[in-house]
Amino acid sequence: MSGAFVNLLDAPPSRFDNPFATCWVRPGALAFRFPPGTTAEKLVATLAEQNWRGAIVGPHGSGKSTLLETLKPVLSAVGCRVHTIVLRDGQRRLPPGFAGDLGSKVIGVRDASHKDIIVVDGYEQLGWLSRVRLRHFCRRHAAGLLVTAHAPCGIPMLIQLSPALDLVEQLVAELALKVSTPITKSHVAASHACHGSNVREIFFALYDDHEGLRCRG
Repeated sequence: MSGAFVNLLDAPPSRFDNPFATCWVRPGALAFRFPPGTTAEKLVATLAEQNWRGAIVGPHGSGKSTLLETLKPVLSAVGCRVHTIVLRDGQRRLPPGFAGDLGSKVIGVRDASHKDIIVVDGYEQLGWLSRVRLRHFCRRHAAGLLVTAHAPCGIPMLIQLSPALDLVEQLVAELALKVSTPITKSHVAASHACHGSNVREIFFALYDDHEGLRCRG
């Protein structure tokens, strides 16, 4: 019986104890906050004007993946079929067999009422040859290309992200409605000053701040 005993004081914090836990802040969990005058529908309209080619540009952790998740249902609503490739750190090549797999999906269900959009999250990871292959694939199959990148990448820019302090404060206030926190605006400002537009790193830092304050309290 003693072997099954767990000291609750040593147990890791529950996700319900910290509003900055991954379950609350992962891409798609928080609604993307658009700059004034910008909406998902307007961005999709701009993408169409750019022949369905666009880049979401911003530093690491600035909300690019969250914006992608926000745009996907709007793209579907206007008749686009979205095919997503997610690239991890250090992944310099497209997934093995991507051309055959995507080609069969695109060609196999092609009709005039739909537009196929290839979405690449982490485009800057790719080497130049993989980028050439991808662009050639899109031209060959008349598919659109929507990517995320840290810097301009030769694809027409759709939007550039650089979350300011007031936006981060809004996101923290929204998270605090789910789980109470002793985090104050001064903590948020200090974290933003340290990590700039990298909201992901800001949330990581505030997670630790929350735990420290909770334990001291």
